[in-house]
Amino acid sequence: MNLLQRRRKRGVILTPEGFQKLQTAKCQAQSWENLDKRYTLEDLSDRTGLDPDTLMKVFHCQVGVDKQTLNICFRAFNLLLESSDYQLPRTDELISNQHSIQNLTDWGEAPDISVFLGRTTELTTLKHWILEEHCRLVTLLGMDGMGKTSLSVKLAEQIQDKFEVVIWRSLRNAPPVKDMLANLIQLLSKGQETNLSKTLDDRISQLIHYLKNARCLLILDNLETILQDASGKYDIEYYRQGYEGYSELIRRVAQTLHQSCLVLTSQETPRVVRRLLGENLPVRALQLKGLQITEVEEIFKTKGAFWGSSGDLYQLIESYAGNPLALNIAFNKIDKLFDSNLSEFLNQKTLVFGEINQLLKEHFKRVSDPEKMIIEWLAGNSQPASLSELRSQISPTIPTPQLLDALESLQERSLVNNNANLFSVAPMTREYINHQLIQNKISYNIKQRQRPSQKHPSITTREKSKLSFNIPALPVVKQQG
Repeated sequence: MNLLQRRRKRGVILTPEGFQKLQTAKCQAQSWENLDKRYTLEDLSDRTGLDPDTLMKVFHCQVGVDKQTLNICFRAFNLLLESSDYQLPRTDELISNQHSIQNLTDWGEAPDISVFLGRTTELTTLKHWILEEHCRLVTLLGMDGMGKTSLSVKLAEQIQDKFEVVIWRSLRNAPPVKDMLANLIQLLSKGQETNLSKTLDDRISQLIHYLKNARCLLILDNLETILQDASGKYDIEYYRQGYEGYSELIRRVAQTLHQSCLVLTSQETPRVVRRLLGENLPVRALQLKGLQITEVEEIFKTKGAFWGSSGDLYQLIESYAGNPLALNIAFNKIDKLFDSNLSEFLNQKTLVFGEINQLLKEHFKRVSDPEKMIIEWLAGNSQPASLSELRSQISPTIPTPQLLDALESLQERSLVNNNANLFSVAPMTREYINHQLIQNKISYNIKQRQRPSQKHPSITTREKSKLSFNIPALPVVKQQG
């Protein structure tokens, strides 16, 4: 009797189905009545007549409220509260009986981020999506060195107390999807799942069972390592042979109702994610931009004294597109070779060297032929270009639909900037591309001189694209993304 009284006092919470019903109605109202602007807690309070603290309990689905409160929320969006929309919160006794996996944390090979600066805006956005809007799938996008990996770890650190389970895993060594699922299921079951299914679909179902019964935060880092290289094709979003199952895993986690969240980091948006994205949907993507000058100044403080004006610092940031890894490499070079003098380094007019060259070479492995043509054309023009200029120069070779898709993909990977609908490439990217074109032209001319009987044809735009970046890849240690 006492247990029943305690349950009544705890009230009820929304089921995943009830939460999704209310969230969908809220998003539709935002679209139709509020010009797609998200409702604030104050807006929702005015609409429902409930105080903000109570509304936070309703949408967090963790603390019980009385049934009448849920009725009020549903009626505010013209919904009928049904028995399948709410449930009793789990009591401590019930959790114990169900072999709770509460407070399970496994960081895998997550890097040390004891020194983490900046990205406050991005962290705020991600926390809002995951904690307030209950997104089931979030993807962090950006080129190597933008800090996707570090941001994913920092995010998990800051919100781990809101989850019963936190698991961080890297895909850098490309584990087969069945092995990854087996590892996750064993962790979530505390080793009690001894008879794992042999089929992919059943293993995904087993994982989703745990995502429904506990609030889990799963992070899979470096998704691009299981995607195919471009290999001259435009459509570069195919998975490597044997890794296609990850697409099905991502799709089902994104589309199935549960109370957990999967965070991916990748250089580009997988096709399955792109189809499900939406500002008012539980699938979101955040592209990491370069660091701002205030954030770089904070990094400078950890590096010691550097000489130069604020204009020098701004030029350095712009030259490397605010890429944290590239800036860190440049800082070390400036410290060792130029006595910490920014002006002296910038006067050399050499941005790409050593590790930065390897960083860009690795990144350009996933650039398709149409994308190469776009980047090369932009690199050869000192001024940003409009879409109409690009179409007039490139569309005869690349159909407009492919041109638009290629531009979107290049922006996701921070290889092309879009400022006020004008497209350009960062100075370090321009220097790298133009150097490769010169080297390829030299190589081409040498080969032609070795064939004196043949005429030297001029190099067309199409032939130049085929020559570009075809330098054998050296073995590199991939930087943390």
